[in-house]
Amino acid sequence: MAFADKLSIKAKYPFLPEAKQAFISLGFDLESFRDPSTKPIVDRAISRIVDALLYGENINPNIAAEDDLTELASFPLAIILAAKTGDKYLQRRFALAEASTAYKRLNMEDDPELVLRIAREVFRIDVEYDDSYPPYSYTVGLADYLKSASKFNDPVWKLVNRIVVRGRVYIESRELIRLLRDKIERYILENIEKAEREVGKLPENLEEAVNNIKNKLPERKIEDLTLREGSRPEAWPPCMKSIYSKLTSGESVSHFANFMIAAFLINTGVPTEEIISIYSQRSDFNERIARYQVEHIAGMRGSRTRYITPSCSKIKTNGLCIEDGRLCGNIKNPMTYYKKKIKEIKKIDKDKTQQTGEYSQSSS
Repeated sequence: MAFADKLSIKAKYPFLPEAKQAFISLGFDLESFRDPSTKPIVDRAISRIVDALLYGENINPNIAAEDDLTELASFPLAIILAAKTGDKYLQRRFALAEASTAYKRLNMEDDPELVLRIAREVFRIDVEYDDSYPPYSYTVGLADYLKSASKFNDPVWKLVNRIVVRGRVYIESRELIRLLRDKIERYILENIEKAEREVGKLPENLEEAVNNIKNKLPERKIEDLTLREGSRPEAWPPCMKSIYSKLTSGESVSHFANFMIAAFLINTGVPTEEIISIYSQRSDFNERIARYQVEHIAGMRGSRTRYITPSCSKIKTNGLCIEDGRLCGNIKNPMTYYKKKIKEIKKIDKDKTQQTGEYSQSSS
């Protein structure tokens, strides 16, 4: 392995259009990777995925292949190998690690024009150079800003804490790069999904590589809430079912969504350990952080205040209400929906028990 600063721009940032064109010009197809001469490329593709599994967003951005060709060609091959594992956690972990690598490398670049070009030309962000309000260096169109920044936890990203002039939001260089990180991650996931649909059977050596990668997957246990005491998922409102589905499939959700599902599950009787296991499906899962946050919401840490489930109005404000509440009726809090459904379910269960008893008596 070598240091990334020795590589060309297109090898360091393989999502760039010129990187894609350079790879195409090499004339590689899947059969090319049977050739022993391409083994360094295959090995680097495997290591990109394995390192992503091990380190996630903490991956070392300086580690790279010895030469441009290996680093450049291993990226699209790694996407194909990740796609062929069929494991959503692995795919998201890989996308997160690659995006984090690009984020760290871009922060080390001396060329501000490179960041601006990537933002404008590659990811179509409405961004302009503007240093009227130091330390800010750029402005982003309000629509683009809100679309991206709403996912971030830090209060500094909230619009009320920003300088906004004529519909444009001032941001620092490092903040623009942070916006790009999510764009890069999404780009990689989209290409993995495309590879899942379009790439056929792999050569034997690549199939073996996929199996070896699968063997390195950590054991992750998804608890089936329907089999445990406490909360009954069939009584959950649609918003909670939606967030739970995203979390258990490994998707990242907003800070508010994480808070609202945790508060809801706690208040419906789900043990904290089980809630933490749900978060373990996220590509950026950190057990120490997740445990602290869940136990804090449960009133086991900090102020010892047990948080209530956010109201429907707050859920709507954060864009997480399903069909504007049409499916829930006139309620003000998800817990109201849950308690009402629980009563209905218990009544149905009771009626079934009575009917079964009456049938048994008549039969005897």
